[in-house]
This record gives sequence, structure tokens and C-alpha cells, in this order.
Amino acid sequence: MLLGAVDLGSNSFRVEIGRVEGERIVTQSYWKETVRLAGGFDKSGALTPEIQARALAALARFNERLAGLPPERVRAVGTQAMRVATNAQDFLRKAQNVLGYPIDILSGHEEARLVFKGCAQTLPPSDKRRLVVDIGGASTEMIIGQGLDAKRYESYRIGCVNTSIRFFADGRITAKSLERATTACAAELEESMTTFGAGNYDEAYGSAGTFGAVSDICRALGWTDGVVRPEHLEKLRRMLLDMRDISEISFPGLKEDRREVIAGGIAVLTAVYRVLGIEEMRPASGALRVGLLYDLLGRVSNRDTRDVSIETLMEASRLDREQANRVANIAQAIYSTLSSEPDPEKVRYLRWAALLHECGMIISSSRYHRHGHYIVSNADMPGFSRLEQDRLAALVLAQRGTLKKVEDKLDTLISTETVLALRLAVIFAHARKDVALPVMDAKRTAEGIEMRMEEVWLNAHPLTDYLLREETEFWSKIGRHLSIQKF
Repeated sequence: MLLGAVDLGSNSFRVEIGRVEGERIVTQSYWKETVRLAGGFDKSGALTPEIQARALAALARFNERLAGLPPERVRAVGTQAMRVATNAQDFLRKAQNVLGYPIDILSGHEEARLVFKGCAQTLPPSDKRRLVVDIGGASTEMIIGQGLDAKRYESYRIGCVNTSIRFFADGRITAKSLERATTACAAELEESMTTFGAGNYDEAYGSAGTFGAVSDICRALGWTDGVVRPEHLEKLRRMLLDMRDISEISFPGLKEDRREVIAGGIAVLTAVYRVLGIEEMRPASGALRVGLLYDLLGRVSNRDTRDVSIETLMEASRLDREQANRVANIAQAIYSTLSSEPDPEKVRYLRWAALLHECGMIISSSRYHRHGHYIVSNADMPGFSRLEQDRLAALVLAQRGTLKKVEDKLDTLISTETVLALRLAVIFAHARKDVALPVMDAKRTAEGIEMRMEEVWLNAHPLTDYLLREETEFWSKIGRHLSIQKF
């Protein structure tokens, strides 16, 4: 089995195809292009037409690299530059069309979790507490974990590209500009000291391009075997000052595509060492794209990280598990009636939403669907992208009441069939006890959805019958046709 990972980073775009061998993933092909997405913002915070064109050209080549892999075997993600771009959604539509696969925009926390997952898979097994620092083009992720699991993680909005643009835009490198850059980055990272500082970890690793570049320089200069210590950063600082200009930078072991952003990268890395009191850091391969591959392997092997997140949120919400499972089972049964060819992905989201549909009750039993929407939208849910979390939250919101609140999301973010299945499941389970569903069938017509339900059953359950008739009115108020007839 082949799996593909596409990392639309703020500095570089990368695609990796891995071959699954048991529990391992072996790299079959890898391709990287320097796009510098974080360097392509206009004054309004939008990605410029020029940077979009460069990015889309790279993605067209990536499409060829992926060579027709099925969508369920490919995961493509955007990071900090796409998180903050004011025209991110417009660019995302173009990018998905050119790449030929869906693209998720990761939250900073999810990016950090996946970075650690990727590094942990490529490092020797250990029970030690490991700190991993990933300096990207527009953000820096810090993670502490043990084994294969990240325990604490955070993302900070400083990287090699945005720092280089902010402090070295004219190309000149002076003692003042370098110190200003380092101090500003340290100020951004100051709050990380308590969680990630010395004493919280046993060994430290650096991943991604900036640390890899600095490690390569130290090795090329004969200073170390790749380990980076504070004195090495000080030597590099002095060498940078002697070079005076970005165009004059020439370090042994430094790749040409890193020259324009290495000054900003060294400023960020120096700030990390100062704030966290790091004595030495070793290189770790893997990072985000490998984390994506292993996370994808879990999804296709029924070891989905998202299932763990759902379970964790159910536990934290202290909800009625018996009712949650009851509604989930009914919703799945109704969805199979509504859809002649049930979509496995929609079934998965429907079940997750049903399991969490009462999580908002931890705040209040009144308007709990709205509280649930807020919780699911804002909770830290490892494994879920922003879009996936929004889809799940929208389903939780849609479970009851008027449909005006989700009208603009129907058949775009969430499907009509999954919303109707969840709403009907909540109705059938209103008594909070097991119920044998009536015989029913359904079909899509030009007007909408027509359902037929067993008359004897409905007559024996007058409250449910009333709620079902009320449900048809909710749909008519947004111009959707739902007919429920007795037979």
C-alpha cells in the first residue's frame, strides 16, 4: 500500500510517498520545492497573485508525483501562512483543484502533534522525555513527549521567513538588526519557558529546515557531528556579521535555497536556546510529512487518532454514554435508509456528531446544541483539521431547533442526509430509552426527500408523530421539501 503526504509549508512545499511494510512506512519518493508562501503577503494580509501562481505551479508538479493515488490514501495540509492569509479560502479552492486532492489547514496544535509523531517514528525508541523544536517558515512548534505520544505542545508565530522579512528586508545584517530580531523572537517565546524550559525534558531535538541547515553547517565546518550547542550559534552570529549582507552569505554545507532566510532562522533558533536554556540539540528527521503518513496509516487501518479525541471529549463532557450510543446507532440506521450508497466518511462524521451531541450539557441543558457547537469548534482535538472540526461542530449545532443557523452549510460543509438522520435520531430517542424503529423507506425526488413510516407504529407513539410533523415544517421554512407519510 502506498500513502502520500503533501506539506504546504510557509517556506517549502514537500510531497512524500511512502510504502507500508507492516507497521513501518518506507519512503518511496520525496520532492521539495521552495515556494516562500510566508513571503508573499500584500498589505492586507492576502497572498499575492505572484506567490499564488508559484504555489499552484508547484502543486501541479506534485499532482504528477502522486500518480493517481486514491484520495483516501493522500493527506495534504497547509500550515501557518495559510492559517493567517486573509484570502486563504479562495487560494485553497484553486490549490485543491490543481493538486487534485483535498487540502486541510492545520491548527498550530495539530501541526505540533504531527511533527512529534513524525520525529518519534524516526528516532531510536526511548522512554525519555523528548523536546522537539520545529522552526518553519512562519511558525515554531514546541513539543514534549514520550515514546510516540506528544504530551504538551504549542505553536508560536515566528519562523525563518517572517523573521527575515521583518528584520532583514533591506538585505543588510548588522549587530543591531540581528540582536533586535533575536530579542523580538525571545519575547514571543517567553511564555514557553514554564512548559518547555530546562527540567521539563531529558533530551532535545530540532526538526525541519532551519535546524537541519544549522546542523549541516556545524558538520561541514568540522565543529560537531550535527549537534548544535550555544557556542556554535554564537560563532555563526559572528560569521553572519562579517558577511554583512544576505547576498554575501556563504556557509559551508548551506543549500542555496536557504541563504535568503538563514539569518532569520538563526535569530529564531538563538532565541529558542536562550529562553529554554538548551545546552545541546540533535537533528531529528521525519517532522510533519512523516507524521502525516503515520497518521494516515492509522486512519486506513482503523486506528484513527480522531476516535481517541472523540472518546476524550466524551469523557471530559461527562455525557450520558448510553444515550449517546443510542442516538448514534439510530442515526446510522436512518442514514442507510436515506442514502442508497452510504458514504463511509459521512457515516463516520455522523456517528462522531451523535456521540457528542449532548456535550454542551456540561455548560447548560438550555440551548445545549449551541454550547456543544462552541465546545467542538474550540476544543483541542488531535487528528482533526480545522475544516474537519468545523464540519463536526456544524452537525452538532444542526441536531435540533430551526435550520436557519446551518442553512448556508447544507450540502457544502454538511450533507442534508446526515443532518436529517441526526435530527430524526434525536427525535426517536427523545424518551431516553431503547426503541424499535418503525419500518420506513425514503427516496430523493426533484422536490426533496420523501419518507414513509409505518402507521401503526406512529399511532402508538403520538409524541414522536407530532415531533416528526414539526420536523417537516422546519425544513419547509428554509425552502427544503421533507415529506413524511404513513403507510
